[in-house]
Amino acid sequence: MQLLEQAQSLLNFDGQATFDVNVLDAVINTMYRGQGDAQRQASEVLNVLRDHPDAWTKVDSILEFSKCQETKYYALQILEKTIKTRWKALPKEQCEAIKQYIVSLIISHSQNPELMEREKVYLNKLDIILVQILKHEWPKKWPNFISDIVEASKTSESMCQNNLEILKLLSEEVFDFSSGQMTQAKAKHLKDTMCNEFTKIFQLCEYVV
Repeated sequence: MQLLEQAQSLLNFDGQATFDVNVLDAVINTMYRGQGDAQRQASEVLNVLRDHPDAWTKVDSILEFSKCQETKYYALQILEKTIKTRWKALPKEQCEAIKQYIVSLIISHSQNPELMEREKVYLNKLDIILVQILKHEWPKKWPNFISDIVEASKTSESMCQNNLEILKLLSEEVFDFSSGQMTQAKAKHLKDTMCNEFTKIFQLCEYVV
């Protein structure tokens, strides 16, 4: 009961309360491994936190200080939801900061083959989030994305492998699942852009071979 009382502090966004990542880890652990009322109440707290409009501002602290992979994945779910539903409402500087933050995390996890293998579920979620950002930013606000990713792929084989995965996820979004996800005009524009960039993507494939 004491834990669930502490968990309520996670929902306080007035700037006065400290966001305790250790408490969040404990709540996540209770949801996954607890029983009965404790598990149910932990789930309710996590659902309320995930739906809070300012929850995304805690994601970087969670990812930095959490000792639990499930908690980190939960934090990425919060960020993904924000990008999908509120990206256009966020200030431009915040959007750019989120974009750079996700890119830096992907680079740090894909440069190291051992880390990439050990945390592949986490990295895959980062890749998915980047693709969600690209659906808003590319190509108009991020015209050099394909060139950037091809150039970065030359630095390490593991990064190249993950960058191909990002392109695969992007192409699936654009070509296979665009129906209902974006306007027809937007989907066509992304398809045309990707086709125009095919030479660069092919160079990346050649680099792998």
